[in-house]
Amino acid sequence: MKSLKRILFSVLSRIYKIYSSKTRNYTYNGLKIKILPGVFHPGFFFSTRFLISHLSRYELNSKTILELGAGSGMISVYCAKKGALVTASDISLSAIENVRLNAELNECNITVVHSDLFDSIPEQQFDFIVINPPYFAKDPENESEYAWFCGKEFQYFEKLFRQTGDFISRSTISLMVLSEDCEIEKIKSIAGKNKIEMNLVETKKFFGERNFIYQLQSRKN
Repeated sequence: MKSLKRILFSVLSRIYKIYSSKTRNYTYNGLKIKILPGVFHPGFFFSTRFLISHLSRYELNSKTILELGAGSGMISVYCAKKGALVTASDISLSAIENVRLNAELNECNITVVHSDLFDSIPEQQFDFIVINPPYFAKDPENESEYAWFCGKEFQYFEKLFRQTGDFISRSTISLMVLSEDCEIEKIKSIAGKNKIEMNLVETKKFFGERNFIYQLQSRKN
């Protein structure tokens, strides 16, 4: 099954690469989203919508929210429209431009920060941290591939969990979405090494693929 999925991913990724080479429009739950070339398209994949569905359970008004790796910024726009005080970050300059574009398009205020994970985020405690990470074990070769590949040695997760504990208080709700296609046990082992617990809070199947939302908690506090 995994071999078949890898073949399908290889074929579909080529099709997607062609499709995503142009600016695209997408509408979801009243949100008007433009996706610039090379930026992760939230309509083609389930993770973004899954996170928004989960976030809809919470009262977000006046809450401080950090979205790491915001991509097009659809989650950030959703939260801002709910009255949250949102900070959106991404390592990709194209994504940074895209978040600003969609904030303006949807008439909402979002603080946008160009940052490799927490590097340029002032140390503080957020009410929510939302993460839709890259998880395929390959070194990214260009800016757009940062949305897909976490490094051959899972460098993304090594850095994420090393930094996360400084931003999570006991009251912080830190959510991360993963798919059964990734090496979850490997990711959990990296989290554990950095005293971060990954607690499963929701599972949902999309077209035969199980997706999971984990809440991250720091054992340092």
